[in-house]
Amino acid sequence: MLLALAATGGRAASQPMPPDGPCIAPPLKAALTLAQARLDAQRCNRDIISARRTEEASQADIEIASQRPNPVLSVGVANINQTYGIGSGNLRNKTMDSTFRVDQTIETANKGNLRVDAARKSSVAAGEQVQAVAAQQLGAVDQAWYEAVVSQERVEVLNEMVGLYGRTQQANEVRLKAGDVSRADVTKLQLDTLRAQNDLRAAMADHARDKAALAAAMGVPGTLTDNHLIPDWPTLDTPVPPIDPETLQRRPDVTAAEARLAAAAASRDVARAGRVPDVTVGAQYEHYPISQTNQTGSGNSWGVFVSIPLFVRHSFGGEARRAEVDYYAALDDRNRILLEAQNDIERLRAQLESSRATLKQMREAVLPAAESVANSAEFAYGKGASGVLDLLDSRRALRQTRLDAVEAQGDYAKALAAYRTALQATNTDINKLPQVRTDASRQ
Repeated sequence: MLLALAATGGRAASQPMPPDGPCIAPPLKAALTLAQARLDAQRCNRDIISARRTEEASQADIEIASQRPNPVLSVGVANINQTYGIGSGNLRNKTMDSTFRVDQTIETANKGNLRVDAARKSSVAAGEQVQAVAAQQLGAVDQAWYEAVVSQERVEVLNEMVGLYGRTQQANEVRLKAGDVSRADVTKLQLDTLRAQNDLRAAMADHARDKAALAAAMGVPGTLTDNHLIPDWPTLDTPVPPIDPETLQRRPDVTAAEARLAAAAASRDVARAGRVPDVTVGAQYEHYPISQTNQTGSGNSWGVFVSIPLFVRHSFGGEARRAEVDYYAALDDRNRILLEAQNDIERLRAQLESSRATLKQMREAVLPAAESVANSAEFAYGKGASGVLDLLDSRRALRQTRLDAVEAQGDYAKALAAYRTALQATNTDINKLPQVRTDASRQ
C-alpha cells in the first residue's frame, strides 16, 4: 500500500482539491446546506490549511534531500618574503606561491539516495496527514451543523407553541368577558405564555451560539446569524456501511500512521548510513615562479588529496540511536491508532443503533401519543369539559415531547455522521462500499 502511495505521490495528489477562492461568509439571508458547509471547510478550515502547508514544505524537502554536496574552490597565496618583496613583472611572475584547489565530498553508503527516499516517504506521510486532518475537521463540521440545525428546529417548535398560546389567550379574553372562564384561569395561561416566551428567547440565543460555532468550524468569518440552515435529516433506513478490516485500513489516520512508520524506517536507514565516513577528494594547482630573489621556486606543480574524517571522538552513534527510538515511537503510534480506530468504530456503531431505536420509538409511539393527548385536551377545554390545568399539562407535555423528538433526530444524525466519519464513508461515496441496512429497513 505504501509503495503505491509513494509511486503516485500520496493519495492527496490524486484527489481533486477544493476550488480556490477567498474565505468569505455566505451571502446574507442565503440558505446554507451541509454540502456547502463542508466545501467551505475544505477551503477555509485553518487546520486543513496548515496541514496542506506542511505537505507543501515536505515536497520542498525532497528537492533539498536530492541536492549533493557542492565542490569547494580554494584560492590562496603563500611564501611572500617580507625582506625581498614580491618582485617586479606581471602578476604571474610575482615571487609568491599561488595555489588553486578544488575539493569534492563523496557521500558513501548510498546516503544521497537514502536521504531522498526518506524525504519522499515523509512527503507521502504529510499527504496522508492532510487527509486525516480533513476527515477530522469535516467530521467536526458535521457535528456543528447538526447542533445548529437542532437548535434551529427547537426555535421553530417553541415559536409554534408561543403562537398557540397567543391564539388561546385571545380566545380566553373573549370568553372571560362572556363569563365562560375565570380570571385565575386566564392568568395561569398568561404565566405559561411568558414561560414559553422565555424558553424561546433562550433557544434563539443557543441557536446563535451554535451557528457561530459552525462558522468557526468551517473557517469562514462571521457568525452566520442571518443564514437559514436547510436540514438534511437522514432517514431511519439510511444504508450503514459494515465494519471490515479493509475499511479500517483505509482510514486516513491509519494510513497516515503507516506512512509515518515508513518514513521513520527510512530515516533510520539514513542515520545508520551516517556511521560510515564520507570521503573528500581534492585536486590542486600550484604556481611558484623562480626569480632573482627566489631560486628555490618550483614553477608549476599539481597535487591530489584524499581526506577521511577520523571517528575518534564519536561515530554518530547518538543520531543512529535517536532514529531507532523514533522508529519504535512511530510503530507504537501506528499500533495505538489501529486499536483506537477499531474501538472507536465499534463504540460509534453501538451509539448509532441506540439513537436510531430511540428516534424510531419517538416517532412511532411517543410523539403521536403526545399529539393525541394534546388535541383531546384542546378540544375538551374548548368545549368547557376540562379545566385549565389539564390543558396546561398537556401543552407542556407536548412541547417537551416535540423538543425531545428534535433532540432524538439530532442525536441520530450526529451518530450516523460520526460513524461515517469513523469509516470515512461520506454521502458521495457511500454507494461504493458494501452496504447493510439497519433493522428498520427489514421491518
